Amino acid sequence: MRISTSSVYENAVSNFNNMQTAISASLQQVSSGISLTTPADNPQAASEVLNVTQASSVNTQLGVNRQNANNSLSAADGALSGVTNQLQSLSSQIVAAGNGSLSNSDRATIASGLKSSLDQLVSLANSTDQNGNYLFSGYSSSVAPYTEVPGGAQYNGDQGQRMVQVNANQQVAMSDVGSNIFGNISTSASAFFGTANAANTSTATISAGTVSNAAALTGNNYSISFTSPTSYDVTNTTTGTAVSTGNAYTSGSPITFDGISISVSDGTGANASPAAGDQFSVQPGTQDIFQTINNAITALGQPTATAADQTNLANSLSQANSNIQKSLNNVLAARSQFGNSMQQISTLNNVGNTVGLGYSSTISSLQDTNYAQAISELSLEQFTYQAAQKAFASTSQLSLMSMIS
Repeated sequence: MRISTSSVYENAVSNFNNMQTAISASLQQVSSGISLTTPADNPQAASEVLNVTQASSVNTQLGVNRQNANNSLSAADGALSGVTNQLQSLSSQIVAAGNGSLSNSDRATIASGLKSSLDQLVSLANSTDQNGNYLFSGYSSSVAPYTEVPGGAQYNGDQGQRMVQVNANQQVAMSDVGSNIFGNISTSASAFFGTANAANTSTATISAGTVSNAAALTGNNYSISFTSPTSYDVTNTTTGTAVSTGNAYTSGSPITFDGISISVSDGTGANASPAAGDQFSVQPGTQDIFQTINNAITALGQPTATAADQTNLANSLSQANSNIQKSLNNVLAARSQFGNSMQQISTLNNVGNTVGLGYSSTISSLQDTNYAQAISELSLEQFTYQAAQKAFASTSQLSLMSMIS
């Protein structure tokens, strides 16, 4: 079969182009360190690299999530550390305020200190994280959770708890809602606050209440008002309606109404029995620390000219100190939960780092250049190319005249 001269040249050009392409690809592998430059180089390896890269990206994002959660938890714990110090200081101030030798002026000074502590607590409750989000307002992270109002502070957030994904199967809370931390000062669902009115003239005291009939509970507030030393009325102060009137009083005997059982007992001294006009409030449910402090400030502002005044103050300060201890327990419980979450995050970070190294190693084994093999192949391709050039040059110069000569 006769092969034309043009065909020889065309085949040679095609072969040279293919060899140059191979040399260029080898040079790129050596210079970039990547052997898998296109999926066509190794379709199976390219598919595996894509899958592993996607898994690695997810692992990296979970690491970012964990860091964000840890930052928020650290900020929340730092804020609650300040709250812990404030509550411990408040407890000391409340105890000091109970000293019977203090003058009205002394108590006013302590009340001023309590007001400063109240302002500081509200400020700490409105703490933000590294992104400027409020820590204790639930889902409403752009809303300051607390605003000071007469009587304490008002909660403006919601009950949602912001969660973040920290691994494939686990979420952690980035903080807790303010009402859980700064509220929840409760005698529980089966008990109630009993507080003597600061204007009472007797030394009579009221106990904590308990549930006598759960089905009859209303969740409302009540007052027990004495019309004489031996008679009292019970009023639902939430609805403004009378519950019962003209009830006979016996010191220490249960006073039962709307599923609640509570008792009033004679105090000591000349004004031991309840006097006409004496009142006792009964509050179910919860109270927050801000209301507790405000109540203590109000109590310290009342004069203590009589034994009854001293008793009322002592009752109010005792209730305040009890509430502060319950609030401190809430804060410590939240800090403990934050600490557990941060510990979990630390453990998950160690696992995530190990997994990330495994992904990197797998990707490297699939696409990184084997320099010894690549350089050897490049040398062979260059040698083959140079040899082909010389062979073609020699062949292309052949003619009948050159052969005769």
